[in-house]
Amino acid sequence: QDADLVLVDAPPAAGVADASVLATKVDGVLLVLNAGHSKRDQARRAKEALQRVNAPLLGVVLTNVTESGGVLG
Repeated sequence: QDADLVLVDAPPAAGVADASVLATKVDGVLLVLNAGHSKRDQARRAKEALQRVNAPLLGVVLTNVTESGGVLG
């Protein structure tokens, strides 16, 4: 069957090579960061790992942020 859009969830890009390998097989990558949990250094390493394999990084999704800018949880 054909699909207009297929989303693939992968392990963290900074810690596991699987995400970098998978990133080269897709049309685009969204880096998902958890507000209040993801550290800036971790995010930077994940981005660099994706850039090293020329992954098509489309953008970043920041989760667990309230409308007022606070962190959920």
